[in-house]
Amino acid sequence: MDLLDAVARHVRRAPDAVALTDHRGTRLTYAELDSRARAAAGALAAHGVSPGDRVGLVLPRTADLFVLELAVLLAGACFTPLDQAQPPDRLRLLLDRAAVALLITDDEELAEAVGGPAVRPDALPARGGPAPRGPGARPQDPAYCLFTSGSTGTPVGTLISRAAMDVYVAAYARMVGASPGERGAQIGSPGFDVTIDELWPFLSTGASVHIASDTDRSSPRALVDWLRANRITQTYIPPLLLESIFRLDGADLGDVRLIRTGGERLAAYPPPGFPSRVLNEYGPTETVAGAMFCDVSAWSDRTVLPPIGTPLPHIRADIRDPEGRPVPPGTPGELYLGGPTVGIGYLGDDERTARRFVEVDGERCFRTGDLVRELPSGDLEFLHRIDDQVQLLGKRVELGEVQSAVTSHPAVRRAAVAAPTDGSGRAERLVCFVEWQPGHGEADAARLRAHVKGLLPDYMVPTEVHTVDRLPTTPSGKVDRAALLRRRSGLSRPAPTPQALVQVWERVLGITGLGVHSDFFLHGGDSARAVTAVTEIGLQLGLQVTARDVFIHPTPAELAERLAEETR
Repeated sequence: MDLLDAVARHVRRAPDAVALTDHRGTRLTYAELDSRARAAAGALAAHGVSPGDRVGLVLPRTADLFVLELAVLLAGACFTPLDQAQPPDRLRLLLDRAAVALLITDDEELAEAVGGPAVRPDALPARGGPAPRGPGARPQDPAYCLFTSGSTGTPVGTLISRAAMDVYVAAYARMVGASPGERGAQIGSPGFDVTIDELWPFLSTGASVHIASDTDRSSPRALVDWLRANRITQTYIPPLLLESIFRLDGADLGDVRLIRTGGERLAAYPPPGFPSRVLNEYGPTETVAGAMFCDVSAWSDRTVLPPIGTPLPHIRADIRDPEGRPVPPGTPGELYLGGPTVGIGYLGDDERTARRFVEVDGERCFRTGDLVRELPSGDLEFLHRIDDQVQLLGKRVELGEVQSAVTSHPAVRRAAVAAPTDGSGRAERLVCFVEWQPGHGEADAARLRAHVKGLLPDYMVPTEVHTVDRLPTTPSGKVDRAALLRRRSGLSRPAPTPQALVQVWERVLGITGLGVHSDFFLHGGDSARAVTAVTEIGLQLGLQVTARDVFIHPTPAELAERLAEETR
């Protein structure tokens, strides 16, 4: 791999330069990174891992995780990182679908439940023998496998080749100006494609990568403080956090010269005088990560939402109608992406692969499912999804997968899941509408949410459950989600009180003595706790709140005022 050769060059040129640091105090030079990764790669070969095999990584987000990703690549295999915060049943499902040759985890219960070959990370040598020589991996072999939500009720794994990863990493490094003097930040969750952006373009160019703690990466003020203290020069920040940082008074970002954002629609521009350049990034997991970019700091027409921009040089972007024909400039159509970074396909799902990975004019392309149009400048504007997929808190969510989890509860007869949007067209939350089995009803809603929480990650658990006598349908017989959301919007909402929200803050944060002007994030709140607060407010107070509301209005007084405006 060109990527591995590039890392090796910097090991030789600057062995004592810092490569990785993390929040536990780990500090690895390029020589130490190389030594550990090569020793682990040799151990993987000794465990029977061979080129093309998938190696599951269920580990904390520390330097060890990324050392092992490098080790898997050196062994010629395919790394499959999973966020260990997911429910155990879901982790077992993902590992089963991945058919991993070896699982590396410090979760002994998970290792025992999976039943296949597994090893603890501390059982692998930190240094020692060399990596396998010429392991035999080919450019077309998979480098990694990432799972996303699946429309049929089960997650889907996307395979990316070693050649595609090489092309993307080199192109991305050139675009952002990665070099030995850069200090990059790592804040994305394991299994999220943004980690490819955060890590490999920087390690392949001799830069250093600094891994933030969960606390530092989850709150606007804490993240700003961490970026400044660690002298970060460029970082990814998800839109929700970035828009909150835009609103901070006098945010001092220190040395940060470039901020990359993406994963969902960006709905705001940097304020006047904002000290860092901002790139809006768009790209599906199926084309490695970012495929298109817009320098929103330099975008002059701020009467429209920030565009997704223009493609990287190696990307072919076409806009086509439902029959696959090109559309005239300015006409909405589905975005097709072609080029050398298009993925191998979906693991174990030939039908879905054939449907989404198609040939256009002799070139393999990926049908994104996103409706876009070309602006007069040549930049592309994202309009909306064509199917039932939504982006929620930067993560892909197929409504069908959530619906499948809901209907697996024995008290549910039929159900539909919808995602109301804000004024910018972004999904705010997931809302569930349920036809109950005889003898069940609204009293079962809390048990239903607990059931779904045991199957899906927190961001995929509906924050509202509404009872319906019958799910409305369209003339074609499909569930009419628009009608359900109209019915929901007509529900009466109680007037909120700041003191009631204070009690929610205290329960979620586990502290007492807060007041109506207590800032959620200055008292230990983060994005995960914000989601919990939203759920509590919905269940206990009957109020419809989003995580964005908590970020924008972090005190009980401010949030109560915002909610009161909706009831007037």
